[in-house]
Amino acid sequence: MTRLRTPRGDDSGFTLVELLVAMVLAVVLMAVTMTTVVNSQDVVVTTKQQQDINEEARQAINRMARDIRQAQRVVTAVNPDGTAYNAAKLTAVRFQSDFDGDSCIGTTAPSPAPIPAPSCNPSNVGNPEDITYCFQPGVRQLFIIDNKVATPVTAADTTCSGGQPLLAGNVVSFKVQYRSNQYRYDLSPTDGVTTWSEVDAALPPAGNGDGVLNQELAEVDSVTIEVKVELGGRTQSYRTQVDLRNRSR
Repeated sequence: MTRLRTPRGDDSGFTLVELLVAMVLAVVLMAVTMTTVVNSQDVVVTTKQQQDINEEARQAINRMARDIRQAQRVVTAVNPDGTAYNAAKLTAVRFQSDFDGDSCIGTTAPSPAPIPAPSCNPSNVGNPEDITYCFQPGVRQLFIIDNKVATPVTAADTTCSGGQPLLAGNVVSFKVQYRSNQYRYDLSPTDGVTTWSEVDAALPPAGNGDGVLNQELAEVDSVTIEVKVELGGRTQSYRTQVDLRNRSR
């Protein structure tokens, strides 16, 4: 007589412990995957922001270089380079350029007026000829001011009143260096650079020795502008030197 045998259970299944371990591993794997995805997105966003800031800064530098290159003269220098320079204070440079070639600054003819007298064209709002570039540390912005419609900035001011943002936000500092081609005033001939401070230390009429950049502006032939921007704890510097090609003496 044949005995019936009870079938054994299938040993190929998972125990409760194995299922719990598998679930924990799956959760860990999902968490690692999500963290990687989020970090990758953050890197993409940060990189895009840095590219935008870099492009904006380059455009601002190019705009300032173009305008200053055509300047006939620098009118005012607020917080210039030198021993008294303070990155935490308002910095501004005002200059005048005859962009339309009518021999006038806006509607103001040169003095003395040439013969025949020039016909001064109205000021172009989109391309003003009396401009101030102004940095206001408190708001970390760089402004452009049309001095035909706004009061020019002075050393007593603390805001770039009337200005339009040229480089909005993230600006750490804006520094302007003023140089002259009058090498006879160079107190350190080995460096090949004549600073406005060296011109100031010279005998009149070039300088007056008061430690302030005022009448020495008449001897300024080139300007170096340096802008520093910050994003995500990283600081990027942009620097360019511009010669005043149309400077009038």
